[in-house]
Amino acid sequence: MAKRKLEKEINGSVVTFKEVITGKTLSYDFAKLPKEIQSKFGPFGLGHKLGDSAAGRKGQEAVDAISKVWKGLMESNWSVRAPAAPKLSKKDLVDKISGMSEKEAKAAKDLLSKLGIAVD
Repeated sequence: MAKRKLEKEINGSVVTFKEVITGKTLSYDFAKLPKEIQSKFGPFGLGHKLGDSAAGRKGQEAVDAISKVWKGLMESNWSVRAPAAPKLSKKDLVDKISGMSEKEAKAAKDLLSKLGIAVD
């Protein structure tokens, strides 16, 4: 994983960034912003928090993720997360392929092979 280029820390109402390459640190106090700007940040931040919970999801899965995070926020739980998308194991793939016709199974195995996944 690539090293972060920008580190962020929030302490109270102060947000501090450290730019890793230059080593420069920048601090900004949310409380010093004009009230009009502060009032716009609430809905903006909520939109990001809820929207991020649905990233990579669609349909009912996205709805459920957003609802779970909203419920957590209403219970004063900032760090609530939507559950990760279900994982598909190699065994699951083999089981699904074994239920296919011979022609479908060959096509699936060929495609997986092109993706670098051997299921023989």
